Amino acid sequence: MLIVWGKRTYGAVHKVGDTSVKTVFGHLWYLPLFPMSSHYVDGKTGASFELNNMNVRSVLCGYMRVWLPVVFLFFLMSFQARHTGIKVFSGLAMFLMVALVIGSYIFDKKVVSPSTVQVRNMMKRHFGVAVDPYQCLTSLQMEIDERMRAHSSDSLDAFWYKNLLNAPASRPEIVELAVLRARCDQHDQPLQQLALQKLPGVRLVA
Repeated sequence: MLIVWGKRTYGAVHKVGDTSVKTVFGHLWYLPLFPMSSHYVDGKTGASFELNNMNVRSVLCGYMRVWLPVVFLFFLMSFQARHTGIKVFSGLAMFLMVALVIGSYIFDKKVVSPSTVQVRNMMKRHFGVAVDPYQCLTSLQMEIDERMRAHSSDSLDAFWYKNLLNAPASRPEIVELAVLRARCDQHDQPLQQLALQKLPGVRLVA
């Protein structure tokens, strides 16, 4: 008997542009069993950036969007029973499962972090992939520093981004790079607050 098992991504959430958050699960017959890691995955290029933490929403959606349709089929067979009580219970269960699966997509689109969306759109403009450096396991500071060097004729100070964020005014594209570079310093919460204050209309803590 052929057994199909391995690793696959499930639970696409937090989509910005072509990039969404997905979780890698160990699966058996394509049914997700246990989550392994969450990633930003670009739908066009296939580029993947592992997150520094498991994304709970992606994990829950990964389970719900696969397992609930499977259980739905079980209750659909039970709905054929002649016993009225079983038919009513099965009907209610099927309705609940359909509502949960549909609700997982609606909830994901409605409940978003405006600051994270803006940061990811900045990354999309500058680097072609909508990720938030604050959430990435591997630091993107070298890539951002290199892009800043292309915009500057002077040598870069080690804390150029902090200086720019504290400056009264700078070119918008330079401020965006400073915000993105600051997001790489994941353990500096005061810096995260300062960086997010530079986003238009957003005054949130990371």
